Amino acid sequence: MIRFLNYTYLVLIIFFLVNNQEAQAYINPGSGSYIFQTIAGGLLSILYLCKKLVLKIFHLFVKNKNE
Repeated sequence: MIRFLNYTYLVLIIFFLVNNQEAQAYINPGSGSYIFQTIAGGLLSILYLCKKLVLKIFHLFVKNKNE
């Protein structure tokens, strides 16, 4: 079975290398900045979430001054 999959992958790789058609697609010039903004926003939101989680865990182990 694994040998069959290896041959299948090899045939697919050769097919994609031999198939030399040009892409008939168009990307709007403004799309690049939009993609960059969404990736940057996603990364910053993940960093903010990590910061909030670390601070919550930190506050669990710090003694309260009023006690």
